[in-house]
Amino acid sequence: MKKTFFSMVVLGICLASFSLLFGAPVDMKRVEVAYLFEEGKGKVTKDVSVNKRNGTLEGGVKYGPGKYGRGLVYDGKDGNLIVKGYHGIGGRDPRTVLYWFKSASARDHSWVKWGSGEQTMKYYVRGHLDGAKCYLRVENAGGNNWGDVDVCDGKWHHHAVVFPNKAKDVQDHNTYVDGKLNGKAGAANPMDTDNKAQEVVMGAKLLHHTFMHGSFDEVAIFNVALTDKQIQLIMKQGLASALAIEPGDKLSTNWAAIKAVY
Repeated sequence: MKKTFFSMVVLGICLASFSLLFGAPVDMKRVEVAYLFEEGKGKVTKDVSVNKRNGTLEGGVKYGPGKYGRGLVYDGKDGNLIVKGYHGIGGRDPRTVLYWFKSASARDHSWVKWGSGEQTMKYYVRGHLDGAKCYLRVENAGGNNWGDVDVCDGKWHHHAVVFPNKAKDVQDHNTYVDGKLNGKAGAANPMDTDNKAQEVVMGAKLLHHTFMHGSFDEVAIFNVALTDKQIQLIMKQGLASALAIEPGDKLSTNWAAIKAVY
C-alpha cells in the first residue's frame, strides 16, 4: 500500500511539473488537420483531428522511416500529399503549421502551401535556399520571412510557422526550428490569404520552385497561434501524445522518448 501511494505521489509531482513547464495540452478543436503517417502502406493517410480530412498521396512519395515510427519519404521529383476539399485558413486569421523534416538535398523544398498566386493571397511554407544551406521560410506573393538556421543538413529538424492573433503582415510571423525562435529576414507584405482557390498540398512545387526532397513526419495545421511552450511540448512529447490520441506504435514510441528525457 505504501509503495503504491508513494508511486502515485511521485507521478502526481511529475505531471504537475510537466504541466507547469509546458502549459496545457493542445485543444483538439484548434487542429485543422494532423497526420502521423503510421499506416505504412497505401495512398491514403489518416487525419487524426476531429475533422477527418484524410490526405491522398500522389507521385513519388511513399511510406518509410519517420522521426517517430513511420513517416513519408519524398523523391524530389513529383511527390505530393493533397488534402482534398480543404482550402486552408484565410485572410489574417491566426494559424500554426508544424512538422518534422529531414532533407535529402539543399533546395527550396515545398513543405506546405495553399491559396492563390496573387499578391498577398498565397500561403507558402518552403525552404529559402542559400548555397548548400536552406532556411525555414513563409511567403505570400510579394512578401516573405525566413529564419537563420540551416535545415538542409540531412538531420531531423522540427519546424513551426506561427501567424499570431491580430497580426497583419507576413513579417509578423514567428518561425521556430527545433523549438527555438529564429531570426527574421525578408520583405514586408500585408496578409490576405485566399482559402478558396487551392486545396492544401504538402510537397508539390509552385512555378520556378522544387518538390520536397527528404523525409516528412508529424505534420499539423492549427487555427490558433501556438505558444513557445506548446510548440516545445509537441516537439519533445510528440504530436500524438500532445493531442492525447492513441495511434498505436507512435504513442508508445513517443512515451518511451519522454521517459528517457524525464
